[in-house]
Amino acid sequence: MNAILNAITDGLRRELPEKEERIPLPQLRTSPHYDVPCLSLVDYLQREGKNGIIAEFKRASPSRGKYRLDAGLPETTRGYMQAGCSGLSILTEPHHFNGSLDDLRLARSLHLCPILRKDFMLSPYQIHEARAAGADVVLLIAALLDADSVRDMVAVAHDLGMQVLFECHDERDLDLWIPEVDLIGVNARNLSTLDMDHDRFERMAPRLPRESVWVAESGLRGAEDIAAARALGYSGFLIGDAFLRSSLPHVACATIARDLDALSSSS
Repeated sequence: MNAILNAITDGLRRELPEKEERIPLPQLRTSPHYDVPCLSLVDYLQREGKNGIIAEFKRASPSRGKYRLDAGLPETTRGYMQAGCSGLSILTEPHHFNGSLDDLRLARSLHLCPILRKDFMLSPYQIHEARAAGADVVLLIAALLDADSVRDMVAVAHDLGMQVLFECHDERDLDLWIPEVDLIGVNARNLSTLDMDHDRFERMAPRLPRESVWVAESGLRGAEDIAAARALGYSGFLIGDAFLRSSLPHVACATIARDLDALSSSS
């Protein structure tokens, strides 16, 4: 892992005990979202009229710095959903992505669609936190966890009615996959260098378990990349940077969605 990722995870390990003391689990369970049935991202990725895109909202990233956005979360996410996206990914990490659980709560108040809490999940407490904020899906990054943690956190998520997107970066990560995982993601970004490997989706495809729905993450630049990943067997396409490089991300999303429709119609 690179220095940025180490800083994120080290900071989280220091902050989590304080967060659990400040907002204990019984208090999280009083959230109005906590017992509301979750929406299935698996179903929405396969729903007719949806394009399989999981559209991301974030204000910054370690690889890009701050995005220069002329639209806030409400306008951006509404535009994403109007473009036919299957779900939303909301970055909640505060220090390097300028996110917060308030962003997730706001998105939940605006949309009846599956919402992924995109963060660096190290503790079951964060899954309860995600549910209390209105998330339907949580991300588990294989490189940050061990086998026991994966089993425990998948079980907690399922007990809360949530789904799990299990993110892999290489074949070794697949050793931690368990059949209970709902969605398996392949991230084209190298965790150590932050460089993009656009061939990773194809290399990993023969080794991915058929029991899980496949999601291609990062490095998808346009409709042709999405169509190529779909041809390999991926059903979901988690896209942030390709939209957020525009000052109006929802407009960029609508353009790519139209291009994807045109490609699908011509094939």
